[in-house]
Amino acid sequence: MKKKQFSAYSLFIWFLAISFYFYEFFLRIFPATVAKNIMGSLHLSLEEFAALGSAYYISYSIMQLPAGMLLDRFKFRILIVGAVFLCAGGTFLYSISNSFYLIYFSRLLIGIGSSFGFVGLMVVTLSWFKPKYFAFLLGCGQFVGAIGPLCAGGPTIYLLKKANEDWRLLFVWVAIFGFILTILIAIFLKEKPLPKGKIKFISPQRSLIQDIKGLLKKKEVWMILTYAGSVYVSLPILGAYWGVSYLESKGMERGESATVISMIWIGLAIGGPLFGKLSDYYRTRKPFILFSGAVGVLASPFIIFTSSINPIYLGSLFFLIGIAGSGQNLSFAMMTENTPKELSATALGLNNMGIMSIAAIIPLIVTGVIKANTVGSSYTVDSYQAGLIFIPICFLISLLIALFGIRETFCRNQNAVHPVKID
Repeated sequence: MKKKQFSAYSLFIWFLAISFYFYEFFLRIFPATVAKNIMGSLHLSLEEFAALGSAYYISYSIMQLPAGMLLDRFKFRILIVGAVFLCAGGTFLYSISNSFYLIYFSRLLIGIGSSFGFVGLMVVTLSWFKPKYFAFLLGCGQFVGAIGPLCAGGPTIYLLKKANEDWRLLFVWVAIFGFILTILIAIFLKEKPLPKGKIKFISPQRSLIQDIKGLLKKKEVWMILTYAGSVYVSLPILGAYWGVSYLESKGMERGESATVISMIWIGLAIGGPLFGKLSDYYRTRKPFILFSGAVGVLASPFIIFTSSINPIYLGSLFFLIGIAGSGQNLSFAMMTENTPKELSATALGLNNMGIMSIAAIIPLIVTGVIKANTVGSSYTVDSYQAGLIFIPICFLISLLIALFGIRETFCRNQNAVHPVKID
């Protein structure tokens, strides 16, 4: 009889980790959908709202390395419970804030809590499943997680109308969902027990600084995280910052714009598990990261310079951007394959830190260029196009790194000893 690949209980534990990832991904995109309501209510400028968006990415990226280190050394259950509670608490604080500084602080708190979402999902996956399923399961996790941004688009606008355009009430609802999720994870999330009769060997305690230095000395680590950040950054630029506003400037209604932008997350949801499954099946990573970069290079100029506002045409282009961005999913598998097993969570955190650091910095530059090309207070199509030109540039950088900077791993840990058959 063929042994089951996954047990129902392991899938349930995995689902709890995914639920947190779904929630933090929703919180990442959610404010952009109600940007006009928030800016109007609090009298925020474009730069101030962009700074609020970056607050999340700044605290998120700074915390990636500490999150990975903590998950390498402590039980993930306690850490993830605290992280979900911080996300929910920060969201509630956002709902009652009346000043820019308090909302900025609340976004910092949400970013800190969210920093455990994706890394926590990866650690749970590595803990409960065999390494050969990692890329595929991580892609499936991104599929479920990408539903968060989808819900932050059109469905959020529908709920906003039901709430009589009261964005604060919407944030309270989202906070309540987070508190319920905190309770569920606290009750049910478990560590995987050691098999009976198996002895756990405890290695000597390593220095955190030595761990970081060891990782940063590896060229492959730098290449992988730079590739991942470059191929991913277009998603927050369009999905969390200026995509909806850009399409509105072209003449589309807000609800329709949000629906079109949501195609990015559908592309990400499909591309993540698809690339993971195919790369695992063919035992190769490089063709797929090359494909991701190439798709972004080809599709992004059409988004920026097209005069069409046909939702099907634009939706198809945004879908391709999501497909291109899903190449960053494979970067996590490649990172584990290029680093020692005992540093897996730290390396994964470092990779996510690189991605989110780029996602925090580049959008601010894009916003500055948009502002510099704006006359008065009216943001035109030309203003947005001047800033969004960074998107194809970043995709080109990712393609060049994939071509010349990253070696094929053949889905094997490059630090392990592999047997070689000699005739």
